[in-house]
Amino acid sequence: MHGLSLHREHLGSLGPATARLGVSRVNRSLILCAHGSHDTRGRLALAALLNAVRREAHDLDVVDGFVDVQDPSIADVVAGTSGPRAIVPLMLAYDRPVSVDIVQASHLDPLAVVTPPLGPDWVLAEVGVRRLVEAGARAEDTIVLAADTTNDDRAIADIGKAARLLSAVWGGRVHVGTLGGPDAPLADAVDVARAYGRRVVVSTYVLSPGTASYAIAQSGADVVTEPLLDSGPPDPRLVSLVLARARSKGGWDSVGAVPVSHARDGGVDA
Repeated sequence: MHGLSLHREHLGSLGPATARLGVSRVNRSLILCAHGSHDTRGRLALAALLNAVRREAHDLDVVDGFVDVQDPSIADVVAGTSGPRAIVPLMLAYDRPVSVDIVQASHLDPLAVVTPPLGPDWVLAEVGVRRLVEAGARAEDTIVLAADTTNDDRAIADIGKAARLLSAVWGGRVHVGTLGGPDAPLADAVDVARAYGRRVVVSTYVLSPGTASYAIAQSGADVVTEPLLDSGPPDPRLVSLVLARARSKGGWDSVGAVPVSHARDGGVDA
């Protein structure tokens, strides 16, 4: 990947599609599209997810592409590959990178289709609760779901839905705060949560470590969880969710293993 010196023997293939641009493939391709990161931990976490998906999707050429910061760009990946391609946005809400950048890239070839983004989804809520438990959250704590800057109306609605799903799985009320945009600022949400007179625990609704997760960690809460992806192996439910998103498009129903019970084609009901 651009700007990061890593030994492949330690990571396996990071899957930069630039190595394959211009090479014709008869296989179907699964393109995982993410925000790029300057952070080494974030890059490693995304690489681990890519490799885990690759191990499950034996019949696919699994490659990566980015909407910012890192190369290759999603447009270059679409232009440099051929055949049927499913682009899975590794985003937690339907924001501008999904609706504009990724969709525009897919228009370069009618054989490229865009799936719904990863979130919101019951699976992310389940992994979020896992992070809460790992961080030592207790039933009496006040929970705040913290998301990155969100300005798009649909993305704001998705963040609200993510909080409702987390609340349903956790079994208690969940407040919402963001790092920017028209929704409640995270600092204000933490202050409001303190009015309940209990510990404030922030659930980090960010995919991987990086600028957003580090800013959330400075929110002033008593406890802040790790992102959905951390330094360890990705939760198998996240891998299954990626494959379920690919299956959500017609003609891709044979991709990967049987979907996890809560991974629903095209999103969630909540």
